[in-house]
Formats: sequence, structure tokens, C-alpha cells
Amino acid sequence: MKLVFTMFLSIGIKGAAAIAEIVIQLLLTNYVGMTGYGEYIFFVSIIECLYWLFFSGSVKINTFYLSVPTLKIDGFKKSYITRYVVPFVLVIAIVLTVVKGSYGLLAAVILFVYFLAYDRSSVFFSRDYQLPALLGEYMIGRLVMLAGLFVCLKLGWINGLILLALYGVQFLTMLIWLVPFEKKLKSGTEEVTVPLKKIWDYQQSDIVLSIISYSPTILQYIFGGAFSAGFTGIIALVKKFLNFISGPMTKVFLPEFSRLYLAGDKEQIRKSYLMIVRIQMLFIGTIGAALLGFPHLILKLFSAELQPYAGPFTVAAACLLLIAGMGPVIGLLQMTGQERLCNRNQLISIGTMVAVWMILNKNPLFSVYALCVQAVVEGILEYYSVCKWFNGPVIPVHSYIIMWMPVALECFLVEALNLRYSFIALLVSMTLVGIWNLLFTLRDPLVKDAVAEALRKLRR
Repeated sequence: MKLVFTMFLSIGIKGAAAIAEIVIQLLLTNYVGMTGYGEYIFFVSIIECLYWLFFSGSVKINTFYLSVPTLKIDGFKKSYITRYVVPFVLVIAIVLTVVKGSYGLLAAVILFVYFLAYDRSSVFFSRDYQLPALLGEYMIGRLVMLAGLFVCLKLGWINGLILLALYGVQFLTMLIWLVPFEKKLKSGTEEVTVPLKKIWDYQQSDIVLSIISYSPTILQYIFGGAFSAGFTGIIALVKKFLNFISGPMTKVFLPEFSRLYLAGDKEQIRKSYLMIVRIQMLFIGTIGAALLGFPHLILKLFSAELQPYAGPFTVAAACLLLIAGMGPVIGLLQMTGQERLCNRNQLISIGTMVAVWMILNKNPLFSVYALCVQAVVEGILEYYSVCKWFNGPVIPVHSYIIMWMPVALECFLVEALNLRYSFIALLVSMTLVGIWNLLFTLRDPLVKDAVAEALRKLRR
């Protein structure tokens, strides 16, 4: 039951973080314009792409091994950082500095801080000490960046280098935030050897993820210019927003998936997975009501220049939302010894993405459409693999229809009544869809038991 309430706590934290993130992006697009935003998002994509290409495997190594309280991997971590991370970052720093000057050097420094922050945060998640990590990873850093952005806007100190520095400050803040909580972490007693094959399996998966997540923005910048990269960045923001929904809950439960898998409790994994899907849909459905029902209004908030792109925006949002509603498929496969299958599915989806790039290479938004196709193909393949492992559909078809039915009805009514620019209609739609999915979530047995236990404690 503790995990259920930790997941609900993560919902509140990520909700506040999502608001901070949206305010940051709105400030950027409105004050520096879509072209300036495209320049900024290009460097952010380079930093995050390099992290997921070369260094993110350490997070899953931490999750897999440190979820067992008696284990520790201190020897591996020391060698990994000194013999691999530091030399590699130095090489990257030299290359980026030659290519992009001071921007490149700053990007390399941010990359190293980014790695340290997320590596340390994952240790907290793995050792069942989630609250400091949740706050640091999703809230504290963003609030500091937002405060810094307000100050710089007030003083008129806004240029590309300052914006990039503010982006890096949030990860430095995250690292500093975690320091006082270090002494409360549980220490393992049994040092284990991490096989190189395990590192490669996890990193290989993230290499694919990096290509999927960041190549559209980078390629759009190179071949289409900063403005179209800015629009692609808005699509990436939708994806990040959905990760705010799935990310914290998945991170909270991934160590539990690993423990249940090692214990051979497949049925409990299935129940837990379905619970996560229902809780996620409480928010994914609500976001879907806004993105699919009011795309013109949403884009207008960022920039009036984006109004002609409402159609592609709706298509991209629909693809990302429908796949997000299938649950943490990748996390489940990776924590149950199916990393290679997961990697294969992702490689197939990348093949389809490249094919779309080639077919639509003259379309100004070629990378956006390729991202949509890739997301759908990967989502279907990963979900099929999960269902095959469970020997049946993990999400009943009627449940999936029930979860999305109010969003479909809302979109129809908005178009029929011509309410696409109405803030009041937007708020009412999100509220009603949220209530619908809340009632559906409360039907889940694990959630129901957790609520009943909480009520019993209150009565005492």
C-alpha cells in the first residue's frame, strides 16, 4: 500500500512540476519568439541526446541492483565514472567547443552535471527513498530555473548563452538538493560485479531512445531551420508532459517490478501494471481533453504564428497520447529480463521512422510525421510483447475504450458547437474527463484497498 500512496504523491509533485515547465516554455516562446526558441531547444536536444546515447544506462543499473537492499555496486560506479564518463565528456567538450564555441563548452559542462544528478537521483529511487528524488528531479530544479528566468527577463539579460546556463542550473540545484539526504540512504553490504553485457543491454536501449526522442528536433533544425525546430520542440514538450505523467510513477514502481520478477510473482506484476495504467489515464485523459479538443487555443498560448500548424499538432498529440495510455511497457520489459526484445522493437520502429524521413523529405515537417509513425509502431510492438509475456491482454479492450470514450465525445462536441477557442469550455471539458477517469481509477482493486486502508486509519 505504501507504493500506491507514493505514486499518488508523485502525481501531486509532477503536477506542480508540469505547471512550472509549461510556464517556462510559455515565457521562452513569448519573449524570444519561435526562432529563438528553436535555437534554445536545439542545444537542449543535443545535451539530452548525448546523455541518453552514452551515459543513461547507469540509471537502470542502479535500479536493477540497488532495489535489493543488501547489494551495492560502489566498485563498478567508481570505475564507470573515472574510466568512462569523465574521459568521454572531455572528448565531447573539445568537439563541441570547436564546433559551437562557448555554447559547446557550456553544453558539455551541463551534460556532466546532468549525468551526476540523474545517476544520484536513481539511487534514491532504488533504495526506496523516493520523496527527495521526486522533489529534486521534478520540482526544485525547475523552480530555481523559473525564478532565474523571471529575474533575467526583469533585468533584460536574455540571450542564448544565459538561457542555456539557466537550463543547466536546474540540474546543479538538483544535485545540491540531494546532498543533505545522503546520510539516510540504506547502504548495502554485498558488493556485486556488474557484467559488461548488462551495461550494454541497458545502454543499447537508451541509444535507441535517444535517436527516437531527439533526432526529430535536431534534424528539423539542420534541414528546416530554427522556426520549424521550435514547432518540433512544442511537440517534444507534449511528449515531455506525458513523461511527467508516466515518469515518476514508473520510477517509483520499477524497483518493485524487479523485486516481483526475481520473486516469480507474475500475477502481482500484472495487477500492478494495470493499476499504473489506470492512475496514469486519470491524467493522460485529462491532458488529451485539452490537446485534442482545443489544439488552436493551446498553440495560440505559445505563439500566434503556430495557428496554421493545428492539424499536424493534433495528429502528433493523438499518436503520443494513445500510446502513452498503454502504460510503462518499456520499463516492464527491461525489469523482467527482456531487454533484447525491447531493443529489437525499438530498432524496428526506428527503421519505420527513417523510411518516413526518406519518403517525406521535402515536407517541411517531415520529422514530426516520422515521430508519429515511430511512436505508434513502437507502442504496438512493445505492448504486444508485454501481452505475450502475460499470455493475454494486460489491459482489457473494454477498459481502454471506457478510458478514452469521454475524450472522443468531448472532441465531437467542441467541433459541433464551435468552442475551439473557449477557455471555459476547455476547463469544463478537462474537469469532466478528469472526474470520469478518477471514478474509473477508484475501481482498481489495489487502489480501492489502499483507499480503504487509509480511511480505516483516519477513523482510528
